[in-house]
Amino acid sequence: MHRAFPLAVLLAALLTLGFLPVDRLPEKARFWAWRSLPAGLGAPAAQQSFVRMPDGVRLATDVYLPDAPGPRPTVLVRLPYGKDRFGDVFYWIDVFVARGYAVVAQDMRGRYASEGEFALYRHEQADAMATLDWIAAQPWSNGRVGTVGCSALGETQILLAAGRHPAHRAMIPLGAGGAAGALDGRASYFGGYEGGILNLASSFGWFSAAGGKTGDRMDAPYVDYATALPGLPLLSMVARVRPDATDWEDFVSRFADAAWWKAAGFIDGSESFATPGLMVDTWYDPSIGGSFALTAKMRETAPEQHLLIAPGTHCNHSGAAGSGAVGDTPVGPEAMLPFESLFVDFMGHYLQDLPAPELPPYLYYVLVEDRWREAESWPPEGTERREFLLGSGGDTRSAAGDGRLLETPGTAATDSIVSDPADPVPSIGGAICCTGALDDRAGPRYQDEVEARQDVLVYTSDPGDSDLLIAGPLSARLFVSTDTPDADIVARLSDVGPDGRSRMIQEGALRLRWRDGFAAPNLMQPGEVVEAEVDMRHIAYLLQAGHRLRLTLAGSSFPRLERNLNTGGRNYDETEGRRATLTLHTGSGTPSALTMFILSE
Repeated sequence: MHRAFPLAVLLAALLTLGFLPVDRLPEKARFWAWRSLPAGLGAPAAQQSFVRMPDGVRLATDVYLPDAPGPRPTVLVRLPYGKDRFGDVFYWIDVFVARGYAVVAQDMRGRYASEGEFALYRHEQADAMATLDWIAAQPWSNGRVGTVGCSALGETQILLAAGRHPAHRAMIPLGAGGAAGALDGRASYFGGYEGGILNLASSFGWFSAAGGKTGDRMDAPYVDYATALPGLPLLSMVARVRPDATDWEDFVSRFADAAWWKAAGFIDGSESFATPGLMVDTWYDPSIGGSFALTAKMRETAPEQHLLIAPGTHCNHSGAAGSGAVGDTPVGPEAMLPFESLFVDFMGHYLQDLPAPELPPYLYYVLVEDRWREAESWPPEGTERREFLLGSGGDTRSAAGDGRLLETPGTAATDSIVSDPADPVPSIGGAICCTGALDDRAGPRYQDEVEARQDVLVYTSDPGDSDLLIAGPLSARLFVSTDTPDADIVARLSDVGPDGRSRMIQEGALRLRWRDGFAAPNLMQPGEVVEAEVDMRHIAYLLQAGHRLRLTLAGSSFPRLERNLNTGGRNYDETEGRRATLTLHTGSGTPSALTMFILSE
């Protein structure tokens, strides 16, 4: 779900009426202006076609050609959101047609003007391969095709790349980490899962608004999210707001069915790649971990891969620089890169044999430092793994408790909280979307409200004597026990300033039944102490001298994540929950710890 700046509406009107030439607008303004256009308004004329797939289904396809004659390279945009109504399409047309490219925009199978039935990514690789065959055979094509787009438009590029079509010469997938299925021990399908927990608000938001399976079912119903999101059971949540068929029921009930996700095309590590890629993501995209895993996988056989990490949120790689903040964290002017020029130069190199842009394997923005850094590997060369051990003085509940982050082991201790699905810990910031709340603002938000609760455990370090540059994956190794067959752990790292306010740096979560991997659940035995590792995503962040690190542990984050009903049952078809007492064990013998990577200059 995209939010344009209010000014973009005015810019779009001026652009459409011809009062403001598009090439006179700054890059960022043009991007948001195109995104704000009403359906199809302002788009140049297209050659409209129906491309027949091998099974006879025809996909609605628009071709935008430059004035220059002769065979030319092509940029392909395939999408589920309507080729003649989704503003991102018009942005790519604007960028590339003027530079001599053909741009092809295509509705995915079962979407808008295309025939057939949409089935979450099941047809996307084959349909895209057939579309590349068609493009390469056209008289206006030079046989070289690049692909572009964000979110679903990006994830399906990676599925296509796994097909190794010879015409697929370059790709620019943005916000596309959700293509990583069982890759690298994760299971973040469609960006919809985190540590085995459904990303509820964003997943429900997508399926309720865009889950229709045929072109006559594209209208999004009105949804009162505040009423809908707490509803149970999960299995019928979308059906309660839109009566037509969607893939929601399979999406929430087949998490452990690896064969189902593989058939849908999600990357599991068995694939081989050849297409050079410029992947773009942001620190507060829900599937940022997938982007790192995909980049590493693709580099095995297609080393010309680059990952660029900006400071924003999902599909908003330039927004933070324009607004001056992501969440509650200030973002300086250095955050704005010439993204459009990078995109154009990247495509120009692989589709037209122009000079290659100077891009390292990893280009990442460091929050607070307001600086872009380059790396040949990830975590960056020069980093060292560091652990902060969790210590307790007897009661670590809330920020007013005595939990500490220590360099050396503390005394053995236990601390407990009660996780009540009827009173979940609220989500504030992070990789959140689609809650319907007016203050639904993603990114690193202040956590004072959450840290004042009695159902969170809080561990804080001493103030640092010098700056600490964090760059790499974050994780929490926790020794826990419960009195229920299952429970969730949400782990959040924060920056506590000299004023005492705590602002999120990054967070992650784990459903304890999946602590040994996602192939099969392993329910908890009451009172048994187990070791569990919570993946807290990746980050590059400068903790300034005088600031403190804080790790907060909770049993929920609602509505960003679904609530665990703590029964050990299937959760998605249940309506009754129970309270879980979650106990954390720290000190000698049970060294619960926060792990990060520190970059030394």
